[in-house]
Order: sequence, then structure tokens, then C-alpha cells
Amino acid sequence: MKKILIFVSLLLILFTSCQVTENITLTDEVNTSSGEIEIYDFFIAVIDDFSEFLDSSSSSESIMDSAVRDFANGLSSNENNSNVLYTIEEGNRYTLSFYFDDITEALSALGGSGFSVLKGDENSLSFYLDINNYAQLKEMIPFLSDPNFEVYGPEYNQGMSEADYLDMIFYLLGEEAPEALQTSLVTINVSLPGEIISAEGVTVTGANSFTYAFPLIDFLLLAEPMSFSVTWN
Repeated sequence: MKKILIFVSLLLILFTSCQVTENITLTDEVNTSSGEIEIYDFFIAVIDDFSEFLDSSSSSESIMDSAVRDFANGLSSNENNSNVLYTIEEGNRYTLSFYFDDITEALSALGGSGFSVLKGDENSLSFYLDINNYAQLKEMIPFLSDPNFEVYGPEYNQGMSEADYLDMIFYLLGEEAPEALQTSLVTINVSLPGEIISAEGVTVTGANSFTYAFPLIDFLLLAEPMSFSVTWN
């Protein structure tokens, strides 16, 4: 039971503890993704405290280093991806980059024929996530289906207020955790192969580029749909 509770806490830490910046470039020839993850010092300290209860005899890696390596290996095993590279840097920062084939085909392959979270063609891209199609995302990302995490995800917390959710995080991880969660942000920068014609739900940053950003707590609660759509020539 103790190890299960520790595992739950680690999942929460990894999911609510960071700034994530993802840069995606779509072209007619090759698509690239490069991302950076920065883990807050507070959560690194909590992970270190928990690590003594876990069996780490088989590896000298830290829990975070191992998680990033495993994720990179998972990307490498997918024939849709190539040139997968990652680095572990000072200051609890990790980078990850890779090439990939058509983004919507790749995600549809992972999520099934009825995948509706992300759609697109040669001149458009749209994203829509709400509680009704969240299950499709779980099929694509097995981590979200783990019973130890599910109780902290949107399906189990429908109707919970942000204040109540932060109180729960405070109880589980301590007084610094709610503020850290509130400042955890995912930023996705996308460059397109053509000039943007129309865009909704994003910040247009150039003739052929946009940014989609959201606080992690919006995803954890999913009280409102998350969406954007972009078309280009």
C-alpha cells in the first residue's frame, strides 16, 4: 500500500510540476518537434524524498532522468518517428527532439480510426478536447489510464472547483504545491508551411506561425472544452 501511495504522488508530481514548451514545425518535406521541460526545484526535492521507498538498485539514474529516457525510447520505437534525441541539463531541464511523419495520421494511428481530438489535412489543423472525447486521449497516452492517476484526472473530478482541487493537492504534496500547479503551463509553438488564413483559440505570432498555451490545471479539471483551429494557404 505504501508503494502504491508513493507511486500516485510521483504521478501527480510529474504531471503538475513543470513548464513545458513545445516547438513544432510542419513542412512539405519533414516535420520536426523540439521540446523543453523544466521541473520546479520543489518537486525535485519531493521526488528525492520519495525515491528512498522505491527499488532503485537496478539503475543509478534519478526518477526524472529515467522517465525522460523511457519516453524517448517510446518515441524511437514508433516507426512514424526518427532522429529522436534528448538531453539532461542543469537546473532540472530536459530537452527532447525528433522528426515525424504526418502529425494527424500518426495520432490517428495511436488513437484509433475515430480519433477526433486532433484533425487536419494539407491546409488545416484543429484540436478539440472535452470530457466526452477524453477517453480517446487515454487510448493514445496509456499513462492517463493508469488507475493510480485516473482519480486525479478530469473524469474523476467533473464538477470540482479549482479551489477544491488545489486543496486536495495541498493535502497530498504540501503548502508549496498549489502555487506550483497554478503556474505550471504548457506552451505549443507551431510553424506552418503556408500563410495563415484563419485562426481561432490561438495567438497568431507571424504570417505562418501560432502559439497555443494552457495552464495544466485546465487540463486536469477539463471544466471547459479546450480547442483551436487554424487554416493556411
